[in-house]
Amino acid sequence: MYGTTYLDPTTKKENGCHRSDVAEIATSGIPVDYKVNLACSGAETVHVLPAAAGGQDFKGQRPQADQLKDLAAKYDIKLVQLSISGNDLGFSKIIEDCVWQFLYGPVGRYCWKKWDWTVKQALAKEIPEKVGNVVDRIRSVMRQSGHRDGSYVLAIQSYPSPVPLSSSYRYAQGSSFTSNRYAPGGCPFYDQDTNWARKDVVNSIAHMLEGVADKKNLHYLDLQWAAQGHEVCADGVRQAKAGETLTSPTPGRNAEWMRFLSAGAARPQGQKEESFHPNSYGQLALGRCLGAFYDKVASGPHRKYECLNSPGQGPEGMHLKPLA
Repeated sequence: MYGTTYLDPTTKKENGCHRSDVAEIATSGIPVDYKVNLACSGAETVHVLPAAAGGQDFKGQRPQADQLKDLAAKYDIKLVQLSISGNDLGFSKIIEDCVWQFLYGPVGRYCWKKWDWTVKQALAKEIPEKVGNVVDRIRSVMRQSGHRDGSYVLAIQSYPSPVPLSSSYRYAQGSSFTSNRYAPGGCPFYDQDTNWARKDVVNSIAHMLEGVADKKNLHYLDLQWAAQGHEVCADGVRQAKAGETLTSPTPGRNAEWMRFLSAGAARPQGQKEESFHPNSYGQLALGRCLGAFYDKVASGPHRKYECLNSPGQGPEGMHLKPLA
């Protein structure tokens, strides 16, 4: 496996692509000789397309499809797993705006009212067309490299929700910087905004991607409920406490699986861009999902699964259910 980290030549930050050493492909347990992580934090569909089809370099690296072409020319590819569309939709900008409104805006100015129409319009046509184009181009790249359709698994996955429903927060809503949702929680969202993000945005992205999978005859892994009960500020779990270290960490069954808001010296937890993304436990959970998913689709007739966790267990409790 390679592709875990590098220096972003644009920002000079380490881990410009934020590739984890326990990323889901790295910890999937899929029985192959090499597992390669080409994903890059912040990448949009244009950064996945081959250069010949308008693909663009991103953070000092060539388009991902061109990197895949190099690998396909050298190796017998067994699985190509896509996690795509969230950045085209601007999901991180939406989350950032929701945080800003909670901390700085007038009380009750909800971000969902600003973004709801834009999200629905993009998911109705623009985003699925972009994703479908990427799928077509990847298949073309693989064919050019001698990999016929059906000789490998081509799959797409949705996103785990980083936030719970409002009824499942362990902190009352409050407002601004005085709310426990800001500190110690690191989850400064209004109830209405978090319910919209969880029930509307995350769910709508999943349904859009499932639709693309159906149209393009892909395998599909639904992850929207994978972190349920382990989201940022979810009731029943917690952040690390004093005395817990990398060698003696918070037990996975008791931990949040998503990074809380990281902003400035007062709330250090990696770079700001990593906020509300899977932490180490979240990556391990997704790795379990991916490994089980590949086992199913590589040998069985069912194309679509959802991955769920088991209450009271850590990432080892992840399991699949077929999607109807």
